[in-house]
Amino acid sequence: MLANLKKNRFWFIKALETWSLAVYFIAKRSTGVFHSVPPTPLEMLDDPPFIFLLGCVGTIALVYSLWNVKRLYYKPLMTGLLTCVWLVFFMSFVIADVFVGRFISFPAIYAFFVLSGIVAEVLVKG
Repeated sequence: MLANLKKNRFWFIKALETWSLAVYFIAKRSTGVFHSVPPTPLEMLDDPPFIFLLGCVGTIALVYSLWNVKRLYYKPLMTGLLTCVWLVFFMSFVIADVFVGRFISFPAIYAFFVLSGIVAEVLVKG
């Protein structure tokens, strides 16, 4: 398992980052921050089903990074799910910033760098 972790440390970090996004939404949801007029996509994406899906995608990435699963197109499925999740949340953060009138917030910058890291890893290592 440690050999797989050394080999797949990038995907392990992405799994932890995906879980950190879920924790971020849990913390923000409990404080009630995402209630704006007009409603933004963040108000829908901070609901429990989406937070649960974030945890599932993070777990899928964690399983790949620890056990290096090589069947049933697991790696392309995992990278596609991670890319989709981070793209959706990046776009929702940007749209929420536009509605609020901010230039760009830290969560949007964070999501952009995670997303660009995933895309760069897929393009370079394939």
